[in-house]
Amino acid sequence: MTRRKLTGSIAVMSALTVVAGLTGCSRSVDGTAMKEGAGTSDQHSADQYPNLLKECDVLTNDVLAKTVGADPLDIQSTFVGAVCRWQALNQTSGLIDITRFWYERGNLDEETQVAKHLNYKIENKSIAGVKSIIMHGNDPNGSCGVASDAAGVVGWWVNPQGPGADACGMASKLMDLTLATNS
Repeated sequence: MTRRKLTGSIAVMSALTVVAGLTGCSRSVDGTAMKEGAGTSDQHSADQYPNLLKECDVLTNDVLAKTVGADPLDIQSTFVGAVCRWQALNQTSGLIDITRFWYERGNLDEETQVAKHLNYKIENKSIAGVKSIIMHGNDPNGSCGVASDAAGVVGWWVNPQGPGADACGMASKLMDLTLATNS
């Protein structure tokens, strides 16, 4: 009889633990739900920069390859999502990782703060007339990123896997092509 009571008590306690755990993890979040793409920017509009709306297709693989010194047959997309990634084979410095991001609700000040936190060297620059920063990574192969204040914040990172590539020149060129107002 004692064994049955003990088994029944354990089952009841297990069920209560599961219910308490489920209710303890729920929470509400303040704010208003918005449809994707509904964000606006006070400084720049996506109408000014039509290429931003093309997400990962803003520049063709041929343009990406040419910009990083690779054969168009030696580039491939490796990820499409919150960021877009490619890998290309540069003729002299080997593999180069290319990353593009665009955060509609982001801003250049936030990107600058993150870069400072990561101890990147930061330069202020204007690219295609748009306020931008160049971020020098802390790796021996000279990774470099460029972020611009356009309809949120848009950026490119070029990460050579070997020495000898002008990653900042490549990232700046990719940004210049992205911000081109003629599509």
